[in-house]
Amino acid sequence: MKKALLIIFSIALSISSFAQTWVSQGLGWTATPLGIMNISIVNSQVVWVAGSDGSGGNLPIQNFSKTINGGTTWTPGTITGATGLSISMISAVDENTAWVAMFKVSGSNPQGVYKTTNGGATWVHQASALYTNASSFPDCIYFWDLNNGIVMGDPINGKFEIYTTTDGGTTWTAVPGAQMPDILTGEAGWTSDFCVLGNNVWFGTNKGRVFASTDQGHNWIAAAPTGFSGKNLYPAFKDNLNGLVLKYYSAADTSNLLQSSSDGGATYSPLTYQGSVLTGDLKYVPGSTNTYVTTGWDGTDQGDTRMGVTYSFDGGATWITDADINTVGLTCSSWLNDSTGWVGGFNSGTSDGIFKYNSVLLPPEAPVANFMTPDTLIVVGGTATFTNLSTGYPTTYLWAFPGGSPPSSTLQTPPPITYNNPGSHDVSLMVTNNNGSNTMTKSNYIHVGGVGFKELSANAVSVFPNPVKDVMTVQAINNIKEIYIYNATGQLVINQTVNAKTITVNTSGLTTGIYTLKAILDNGTINKKVVIQ
Repeated sequence: MKKALLIIFSIALSISSFAQTWVSQGLGWTATPLGIMNISIVNSQVVWVAGSDGSGGNLPIQNFSKTINGGTTWTPGTITGATGLSISMISAVDENTAWVAMFKVSGSNPQGVYKTTNGGATWVHQASALYTNASSFPDCIYFWDLNNGIVMGDPINGKFEIYTTTDGGTTWTAVPGAQMPDILTGEAGWTSDFCVLGNNVWFGTNKGRVFASTDQGHNWIAAAPTGFSGKNLYPAFKDNLNGLVLKYYSAADTSNLLQSSSDGGATYSPLTYQGSVLTGDLKYVPGSTNTYVTTGWDGTDQGDTRMGVTYSFDGGATWITDADINTVGLTCSSWLNDSTGWVGGFNSGTSDGIFKYNSVLLPPEAPVANFMTPDTLIVVGGTATFTNLSTGYPTTYLWAFPGGSPPSSTLQTPPPITYNNPGSHDVSLMVTNNNGSNTMTKSNYIHVGGVGFKELSANAVSVFPNPVKDVMTVQAINNIKEIYIYNATGQLVINQTVNAKTITVNTSGLTTGIYTLKAILDNGTINKKVVIQ
């Protein structure tokens, strides 16, 4: 069944409004307005998109577009030999090979599956026996690799019309009706409404059910989330067990919009959430902890004008609206990971139609400042090197080094700081992002030696064996007061207070690598490199 694209789009919106998180890209389509039916991401550079009629006139559309450089340029094309057909969904496995499922609008060209092996220059209709019934309607297609694929269509004879292939589509085998549930009266699927994760496949229907398969579509179960009867459903799963299902809703039907599953789609439970859930599309962001994205229209907006993108970083409990792309007519999204994704819209010419995400999807949290240096005790004229340990994704940094040179820095990692005056000195770091700021101050953190304090010569302290396996011995010509050991990132991993000329240090808990040993003696300090095996 054809999924209607919402015909609400803004061609006057300035591209500069997406400067922070989105980049507008041109698909090269000369016909207008075209919307994006679905986006097939092969990798960070290769992406294919399928076009759909954006006029509301149910016109047959054969337009697709492809990029091989991450969207810097897109090459438009049309499905050859398919006049009168429209694309239901596109699935690509590399820059040359892709398949489309196509449904008939008019004319005599056969609907079904079309394949290209030359980057979209030409397309070949596969398996003429597919989708020839008067009630046939291909909805979705997906290929795991060059050989294994599946195509799903609306029901005929009481079962969904599903075929699988193991030879790239040269031959297709119908999934027997005995391996899938019976349909409900009037039940159908939706174009491009396919969620695939490993061998698992899910799709929603217009009667409030979600079909699920764990073996690439050979065997199916169906679940009916409570309260979703007769509603259009869109599933998205983050792993084989855990996922969400979204109800396509209207302004008069805005309750119980999301449900969750923890058993692969066998059962669902209503999910209470905060924020705005958009009704056009639901996707999980691969590789993220629990991030989902919705695009389209917010049914709670009675003016039917609130369009955009919302994110949930907690599995659907809280949704945050992306202000940079809100109010724009959007159709769907697709994500490679939390820093690479595209959102489809409507074009007004050759230079627009899709937006690439240009940031990192991160939970909104204020940063927490933190830092350290192994050089807390230095001679006059010595330097201290600082490691930034701040968390919460800060975007700006302000260091203060009273008594040091330079006295401040706005770099994430400041340059080495020189101290020319003896005494104790504070160090502070303030970090900020869009969600707030935080400052850490370490009072009297840097101790600069005066009269009688000096950096000792290398032979004042011996370390053996070096390299070290489990235990090392530190021996000095004068009394050792304290031992510090820092890893390669400047993190303090061992600290021992002693009062002897010879001590042993257990290093069995340290990983292999190069470490810095700082020994504080009665008459000075020394740094030595230590190799842990």
